[in-house]
Amino acid sequence: MKHQKIIWLWIALLFSGVLVGNLTYKYYQYKNFISHTQFISAKIINQYKKKNYWVLKIKNNDITFYTTTKDDLKDILNREIEIKLITKKLTFWKYITTFYAPSYSLGILEKKDYNNFIEKQHKNKKISNIFEALFFGDSLYYDTRQKLSSLGISHLFALSGLHLAIISGILYLLLTPIYRLIIPPYRNKNIDLGIFILTILFIYLYFVNFPPSLVRSFIMEILVFIFAFYLRDIFSFKLLALAVIVGIVLFPNFLVSIGFFLSVMGVFLIFLFFKYVKLNYINGLIILPIYLYITMLPISHYFFGNFNYYQLMSPFVSIIFNIFYPIEIFLHLIGEGGVFDKVIESYLNLGDKYITFYTPSFLFYVYLIILVYLASKPLYNQNHYKQLE
Repeated sequence: MKHQKIIWLWIALLFSGVLVGNLTYKYYQYKNFISHTQFISAKIINQYKKKNYWVLKIKNNDITFYTTTKDDLKDILNREIEIKLITKKLTFWKYITTFYAPSYSLGILEKKDYNNFIEKQHKNKKISNIFEALFFGDSLYYDTRQKLSSLGISHLFALSGLHLAIISGILYLLLTPIYRLIIPPYRNKNIDLGIFILTILFIYLYFVNFPPSLVRSFIMEILVFIFAFYLRDIFSFKLLALAVIVGIVLFPNFLVSIGFFLSVMGVFLIFLFFKYVKLNYINGLIILPIYLYITMLPISHYFFGNFNYYQLMSPFVSIIFNIFYPIEIFLHLIGEGGVFDKVIESYLNLGDKYITFYTPSFLFYVYLIILVYLASKPLYNQNHYKQLE
């Protein structure tokens, strides 16, 4: 026990040192950023009109910010731009989270080849936008977001742990036969493929600009991989807490990220489910999506209020998505991504009409307290399981 406490103390000191070093580096970047007018390259992740001007939300690897322009803009969502920013009166906290800055000299860059490759496979621009969001982490159009929210499937079209898990599974299945052909049998297949797949996933994270929910999932995969030979229970709340701490240490802005919070809560509820329910195919593939829809409802409706009756189908859509996603990856790779466009359009149209309701703050916090209590509550037969071990 004393030995474990010393280890955890060293881990805490290491994380504290990394956090301080990270914030120090960020502060150095901040001081340089506000010292003069900045000319930066970034990506439009939201665009909407307000009165006689456009509001733009812009992001690159270092910062996320809002600006406004009276230029006669068309649809430039997800386009790469170059822009000059006036950075006076910017605080350090806003710099590492989100801020507003006046701007000028906005220039729009050419579309990426991969965006053009996807768009050529779809007649409907909004459908191609869905797949660009699904594959590259692009932002969705506002009305598409509203429909997906109404149907209760927004999480399926925002890159998250589900997508990373499916990609990992596909890579493992594809690489295993190749590995057996070219690698000597004395090598450990799971370790070698695990390291290779994690490397590919990191490159993918860099490519899509480290979305918070994807980062949380990637950290979880690394921790499970590292501790796989020592953990008796991979559904460990301590493992999730460690992933959250590592995520915040590396990316302090995750503290105010709704996407990161929702991702963590989704995994928390999965772990809570398997604390009380036996792991098997029926529970994992059928019961779990229904349970997640019900238990995430008070949390998601604290932030997003859209609801219509077709939302009740979302657990079954989530089950179908596990097959749909890899099929769509394959179809787009061979240039036939538009096969199911009519079906997708018809389903999205079901989300046109909706009502709006939000979870009251008091009930939201009470609900979180109840969840924490259920997670920390020891099982009555816990001692019995220990005796069996």
